[in-house]
Amino acid sequence: MPWDRKQRQEAVLREKIAVIVLERLSDPRLGFITITAVELSKDKKIAKVFYTVLGTDAQVRSTSRALADGRARVQEMLAPTLNMRAMPELRFIFNEQVQKESKLLGLIGEVTAERVERAGPDEELEDDPPFGDLLGDLPPAPDDASP
Repeated sequence: MPWDRKQRQEAVLREKIAVIVLERLSDPRLGFITITAVELSKDKKIAKVFYTVLGTDAQVRSTSRALADGRARVQEMLAPTLNMRAMPELRFIFNEQVQKESKLLGLIGEVTAERVERAGPDEELEDDPPFGDLLGDLPPAPDDASP
């Protein structure tokens, strides 16, 4: 599927904002930050910049304050590099999705470790298909090799 103009602009904004934040913003409060996405409003006046931070809650808060304080500077450095009619207002938003995924993977790991522990060293865990019970008795798939 080809990209439309808005998607291209969002991708360019994400790239350029990431470079500015990582290389040109010299705030010691910035943690290990990743710009994950940019969403432009329909009128392209507001750009929501989603980011994640690897670290503790204190580091997340510190990075959030650093981005809020440096927002005008990022816009100032970004404006001359854009081929847009007007510079959108940047709004930095912490992306909690990565933390949620990490927590979910941790829980899955704990459950898997529990299953292995309960099964014992000599027993093998049976490989249950994840949706085996939901599929029930489906007819076999037709062969594509038949004429």
